[in-house]
Amino acid sequence: MKKREYPKAIFRRKLMKGIFWTGFTLVLFLSVVAIVRVGNADAGAVSSEEPKQEVSKEKNPAASEGGQSFSENFAKEYFNWEREDEKIKDRADRLAPYIADGLDEQAGLSYEGMEWSSKLHDAQVWNVEATGEDTALVTLRVTHELQKVTPPDKEAVEKAKKDKKEPPEPKEETSGPHEKFINIPVKTDGRSFVVHQIPYFVASPKKPDIKADSTVNEKEKVDDPKIREEATSFLNTFFKVYTTGTKEELSYYIEENSIQSMNGIMTFNEVQNLIVKNGQQKDDYDVSVTVLFTENESMGQVAYPYQLTITKDADRWFVKQINHH
Repeated sequence: MKKREYPKAIFRRKLMKGIFWTGFTLVLFLSVVAIVRVGNADAGAVSSEEPKQEVSKEKNPAASEGGQSFSENFAKEYFNWEREDEKIKDRADRLAPYIADGLDEQAGLSYEGMEWSSKLHDAQVWNVEATGEDTALVTLRVTHELQKVTPPDKEAVEKAKKDKKEPPEPKEETSGPHEKFINIPVKTDGRSFVVHQIPYFVASPKKPDIKADSTVNEKEKVDDPKIREEATSFLNTFFKVYTTGTKEELSYYIEENSIQSMNGIMTFNEVQNLIVKNGQQKDDYDVSVTVLFTENESMGQVAYPYQLTITKDADRWFVKQINHH
């Protein structure tokens, strides 16, 4: 059968059409491949960056609350020692779960020439310093008491025996409590902790040179004697109810029912050192005052500074805000 022949014009059109669609399909395919590759590259970049962010934000476990609690528990064993051989071995057994393998079993404590035994009173975390990715230096403030038992003089014992008298008793002495600051080097594997270096005492921190923030600026104070008299009268009534009234009775004198009554804890005595200034809103007054109370159990007097915002509504006064200065 004779093959069909197309006119040259139709053949050219078909050829150009085929070339166009082939080229279009190829460009579309390459574009899709490029988009997929870029998307995968971006995803890879994000996934590689996210762990770095997590690592940078992750807190050093050795400096965490867990490491601090571990250090306090270690101190309970470290500062309890006695001089007898059996007690020395007992201390080593008690320290074993806390110290790294190869560290001195007594964590640096030597009994040579020791005269006193020790008993821990208290241990508090004073400072924490991360020294590496998995290490920290925990500074503790500790107080411990020392005890010493001195056997009686041998000659006195022999004399008592000869005289058929009761021999003298051993002399017991106590000293303290003594305050010390000690650095505990802590290391972690992410799950638990050890003391990986010998703990060591450090000097007690010096008291900072900070002045008490107790002065009240008296500039722009209200000198109107009527306002001062009304404010004084109101505060005397308010603080009396504050220490003797119920929550419902107290609510009569406050704008928002958010102040807790001190009934049964303290008894109001008097208002002192009153300074009244104009508040930010009309009929508001900012008050600085010292209030004298009696603590109900000890009957001791305490003077507390307060900052209050009080307001006058018609003929009635309210407390809008109250804070210890």
